[in-house]
Amino acid sequence: MDSRDGEEKKGKSVNMRASYGKSAAACLLTVALPLDATDPTTALQTAAIAKESSPGLVRAGKAIAEVPWQAAQCLRLPLGLVQMVFSPLPDVDFMDGLKNTGKGVVAPFKLGIATLEMPYEVVGGIGEALGS
Repeated sequence: MDSRDGEEKKGKSVNMRASYGKSAAACLLTVALPLDATDPTTALQTAAIAKESSPGLVRAGKAIAEVPWQAAQCLRLPLGLVQMVFSPLPDVDFMDGLKNTGKGVVAPFKLGIATLEMPYEVVGGIGEALGS
């Protein structure tokens, strides 16, 4: 296994979290700003407000997306244990199992931190979006 494969996987997971955060922010944006503009001036003003408020909504969306992401990471512990047990089989690597086990042991603590931080980040992000 090449070291670049691990970097690509890691980069891909970070990009996936960012895209989930942006998706959640887009959903919040559609709820927070009703887009029933009938004339072009109102539509331009609404677009300007949406553009100004998007960093705060992205912050809130990332916080919301972080909790299920960390909950899913908790499943790496049993995955890693199974990989270590079945490492004599072909295409099953003991080191991958060890890495997954280590990340699975840390994941519940990260889940707890993400759960505790989520209300602060959501309220702060929405406040930042409404304040701009």
